[in-house]
Amino acid sequence: MIYFDNAGSTKVDDRVLDEFILDNKKYYANPSSSHFLGLELSNKIEKIKKEILESLSLSYSMYDVIFTSGTTESNNLAIKGYVEANKSRGNHLITSKIEHPSVLNVFKKLEEEGYQVTYLDVDIDGNVDLETLKKVVSKNTILVSLMGVNNETGTILNLKSVKEIIKNYPKIVFHSDLAQVVGKIDFDFKLCDLLSVSGYKVYGIKGIGCLIKQKKINLKPQIIGGEQQNDLRSGTLPYPLIASLGNAIKLAKVEKKKSYETVLKIHDYLVSELSRIEEIKLNLGKNFSPYILNFSLLHKKASVVSEALSNKEIYVSTKSSCESKINESSYVIYLFNHNEKDARNSIRLSFSKYNTLEEAETFIKELKLVLSQIKDE
Repeated sequence: MIYFDNAGSTKVDDRVLDEFILDNKKYYANPSSSHFLGLELSNKIEKIKKEILESLSLSYSMYDVIFTSGTTESNNLAIKGYVEANKSRGNHLITSKIEHPSVLNVFKKLEEEGYQVTYLDVDIDGNVDLETLKKVVSKNTILVSLMGVNNETGTILNLKSVKEIIKNYPKIVFHSDLAQVVGKIDFDFKLCDLLSVSGYKVYGIKGIGCLIKQKKINLKPQIIGGEQQNDLRSGTLPYPLIASLGNAIKLAKVEKKKSYETVLKIHDYLVSELSRIEEIKLNLGKNFSPYILNFSLLHKKASVVSEALSNKEIYVSTKSSCESKINESSYVIYLFNHNEKDARNSIRLSFSKYNTLEEAETFIKELKLVLSQIKDE
């Protein structure tokens, strides 16, 4: 099996899984309980928060960690939670047209509720249009939300330049979906006021993520119940999952350089080989994460090629995993090059520390064979 869909979900690290199993056997008490076992787990969770923030070079005195079910919930809590808690500050919001659906759909909902939303276009390299940002940002703007790395093209967004533009507007809070950033590329996490993080994108377990926020920022909770996590996200805290997230992030930081070097060799090899195939057009910008590589088929249907590869136990994606069952073009690739056919027939490869150069070589061999056997669209 060759698994090139790691932007959708990564394989769980055995060390993370082993600890998770042990924690479920040993630490099954409710962290909100007032007895000794509950208090012990509550203290352990605070320690994990500190370790997560330390891994991202963030101060425990300035930032808080809110544990969620994953990036989608974190994005909802960050965007809706901030906007609803700060209605009196303004009603203008800014995001980009290439965001993940868990961000875009939240903004669409807020538009229906009367908020003014600006969706930034992207340039030929897949990055946000800074000149437009300069024109639209105003004293009425209260939130800017832009992802760190695009989940379809791998483009690293120019968040540092964005920060330079919006820093002169003190009411603006800066949120970023960092699902494709943590443990993968160098990043200054202090650029952001609100940061969405996922466990299963970084060799962790599904069902756990977190929203990291500056402590001074007020949010309206989206899940009401037992007032856990300072009443920002109710629900019994799942200690084994929380510990697994902390462990996954810590390991990813330690092994980031080695993993990056492994993935970069695979990425560079595939760019070189794919560029030689006349059927293929690379969707590659100037500033990118090597963990993601996107290309379009000029004459074949991506869905047919993907299925043929799947039959050979080679797994790739035709777009974001959250949209893969929707029979439409990739809106991200369309905005990237404004070509409907390219957007309809794009394939995403995404890599992990477990992939090898030998797998990449096998992929090229099998892809060429599939392309030779499939009729043109």
